[in-house]
Amino acid sequence: MKFGLKTLVASVTLMGAINSAFAADVISIPNVTTTGSVAMTTDYRFRGISQTSNNPAVQGGLTFTHASGLYLGLWGSNISSVGHSNSAEMDATIGYATALPLSATLTPTLDIGYIRYGYFGTGDSASGNEQPDYNEVYGKLTFADSLVKGDSLSGSVTYSNEYFNQSDEFWNFNASYSAPIADTGFGFVGSVGYNKFKNKAMMAQAVGGDGSDDNYVDYKAGVNFGIQGVTAELA
Repeated sequence: MKFGLKTLVASVTLMGAINSAFAADVISIPNVTTTGSVAMTTDYRFRGISQTSNNPAVQGGLTFTHASGLYLGLWGSNISSVGHSNSAEMDATIGYATALPLSATLTPTLDIGYIRYGYFGTGDSASGNEQPDYNEVYGKLTFADSLVKGDSLSGSVTYSNEYFNQSDEFWNFNASYSAPIADTGFGFVGSVGYNKFKNKAMMAQAVGGDGSDDNYVDYKAGVNFGIQGVTAELA
């Protein structure tokens, strides 16, 4: 088992930059809420692996959510790979989120969906494979106010039958927690993920390494501060 490299990542996110009122001036869809965000970060890390060779990234997303719980999301970021510094990742997600009453006092949110990861300008990857694009299906359960008021505890499972660079089957198990720190305006964020590949060779092909492991653990711990729709985070 391998652990993700420790690093400090600073990011600033402008949340709700595109809200339903603003979007109504451009497009009107009954019972649909539109939200968006723009982020700047010192390093784009995905499951513990830098997607920008430890360099900054600018990211943006847009989500359309129907009153039924069905949603469509679009998200993009600059990335960099070996020999390709001007590349981009564009992801499309379709999913469904709904309250799941487990008891009179316990009602978590169930979120299931499908996501397509697309990579542009990468050309031939480091492994010599020209097919980095892949698909995933996921399920997530989120508990609000689980330990203290305003916190969020979630667990998720993600599966891909053909992971990045055609590296065969892949599983990701993740647990995350966020909570406000008293009345300071600061909050705590943390997560841990377990990434399982079909075999050792597939892991080395997808994320590198010496081929001695078929799994690794990534983790995150940090603090954030939000004001006027802008969130700054150090993790």
